[in-house]
Amino acid sequence: MGLETLSRGLLLIEMLSQYVLFGGVWLLCRTGRRSQRVLEALDTGNTVLIGAVMALSPFDHPYPVAGAYEMVLALMAVLCLRAIIVPSSARRTLLLSIGVVTVGMAALLVATRIRDTSPFAPRLLFLLVLCWSALAVTAGTVASAVIYGLRKQVRDARKLGQYTLLQRLGAGAMGEVYLASHAMLRRRTAIKLLRAGSDGQGLERFEREVQLTSQLTHPNTIAIYDYGHTADGLFYYVMEYLEGVDLDGLLAVSGPQPPARVIHLLRQVCDALEEAHGQGLLHRDIKPANLFLCRRRGVPDLVKVLDFGLVKDLGESRDSASSRSGTLTGSPLFMAPEAISTPGKVDARSDLYSLGAVGYALLTGTHVFEGRGMVEVCAHHLHTPPEPPSQRVGHALPEDLSGLLLRCLAKRPEERFASVQELRDALEACADAGKWTKVDAERWWLQHGAAVDAAGSTRRVAPPLTGAQTVVAKDPMSRAA
Repeated sequence: MGLETLSRGLLLIEMLSQYVLFGGVWLLCRTGRRSQRVLEALDTGNTVLIGAVMALSPFDHPYPVAGAYEMVLALMAVLCLRAIIVPSSARRTLLLSIGVVTVGMAALLVATRIRDTSPFAPRLLFLLVLCWSALAVTAGTVASAVIYGLRKQVRDARKLGQYTLLQRLGAGAMGEVYLASHAMLRRRTAIKLLRAGSDGQGLERFEREVQLTSQLTHPNTIAIYDYGHTADGLFYYVMEYLEGVDLDGLLAVSGPQPPARVIHLLRQVCDALEEAHGQGLLHRDIKPANLFLCRRRGVPDLVKVLDFGLVKDLGESRDSASSRSGTLTGSPLFMAPEAISTPGKVDARSDLYSLGAVGYALLTGTHVFEGRGMVEVCAHHLHTPPEPPSQRVGHALPEDLSGLLLRCLAKRPEERFASVQELRDALEACADAGKWTKVDAERWWLQHGAAVDAAGSTRRVAPPLTGAQTVVAKDPMSRAA
């Protein structure tokens, strides 16, 4: 009766020890990031302690033989599960498994000497347990070698030079964007990768985009860190990783913006375009989706101009992309009239038209022109005068800002502002300029941040993908004109 009570007590202690051990290790791993050395120490200690707890089976079981088999089955399960779950090399798994089995075999030797057994049972039992333990060690080591090797292959396949791809953020017609991490700097970045099978023209445009964009260093322009080719010849480049919402998401969440904020956002875009235009580069795809509003510490409303995939160098004799393909590139809702009728003759004032259309959308919550299809929208840009913002929303809006936007939306380029500097000066002269403060921005994010998250508009993303822009056939547009 005393032996049975002792056995039950030891069995209870064994079970409780296992639960406490597993729970403690789980909490340690879940409460924060640990270094590799700490994780390896936890792995070693946890596995050895589990083996020690399992080794109590021959002691607490009423029959030593049954307890020995219970021990070896538990050890086999633990070693094989560890090999599957814990990333470990075959050598480490082999050494750790041998150590655990050694503890178990030593416990079995002690148990068979203490408990009553026949003279031949201990040797036979020890031999059988040793064979099964050797099988457990072999199975665990082989499993670690295979799984660890596969993990390494996947990790290597997800590397681009010093960058490791963490997850895909988006995909377009020509490429994909991934969240990545630099091996040494531990800095999160975004990588744009040209999809395999893209034609030569797509690759040429992709390389041209990074070469031209990398020349721009203004804080309101997306920063390019690096670029290169993968081992199999794919072109990629690395850019800063942004957190926030694009202006499309801003409109979806809170609708029309206060005039002071519209001015604040447009001035930042002007600053970025001033640098680009000063270097002879046109954006040609200014639209809300390409203007990203970052929520950064100290600067809650920082605008980043994204995606120079349709950039044009005014120093070139012609635009190779549009000339060879016979197409118009851009976004019809924000496209200047001359970009539709004579795309080869666009200049900096075309970007100002698009920026005026963005400002109109921010101020009124609606696009300048809408239609049943792309051709109808383009026809409106060519021939229909824009409706005054106050008339569109049905209440008074600042006349200086409204007039400024309508001037940007003039059909003839010479009737618009002559340069982005002139537009910025006009924005600064508006009565509401400077009235959108840091406090206002912080209050807006505090009030709408949860709604933005719930709507799925907040994105930790890189610029939209080259090739994702709308491509409008030139002939139908000519007929529409």
